[in-house]
Amino acid sequence: MKKLIAAALIALTAMSVSACAPVEKSDLTIVDGWVRFSEYSDHVDGMTGAFASITNNTDHEITIVGGSSEIAGMVEVHEVVMADGAMKMQAKEGGIAIAPGKTVTLEPGGLHIMLMGLKKAVLEGDEVSLTIDFEGTEDVTVTWPVKTSLAGDETYAPKN
Repeated sequence: MKKLIAAALIALTAMSVSACAPVEKSDLTIVDGWVRFSEYSDHVDGMTGAFASITNNTDHEITIVGGSSEIAGMVEVHEVVMADGAMKMQAKEGGIAIAPGKTVTLEPGGLHIMLMGLKKAVLEGDEVSLTIDFEGTEDVTVTWPVKTSLAGDETYAPKN
């Protein structure tokens, strides 16, 4: 019985470490990935953002063009811009380009991956699996923790 409990604890520890571990492929490196918990993510049909630092390890441009997740009806790349004196979120036309040898930081209040039409609440402490779609390299599936963030208080408003 003790061996079974020890094996289960080791497996659980390995799973929680892998959720936060960097993704390193020959083409790119993804570190510090996480998903935001907020009043917009705590209900069905809500939305949330995903953030990380992504480094292009190639000699050509790589572009984040979208994604997919079992918990979201739609996954898009977004940016936050100043419009009419307020920070507003919008889809990033053409995706998020990462130049050869450069790193792009996806962060609240800036470039990010948006999960919309949530099929379930996304709460602090959860983990979210997300496939990031790229042009110029293979798509990557990650599992990131959900955290609260006070930064990036942009306006989220559905299009009418």
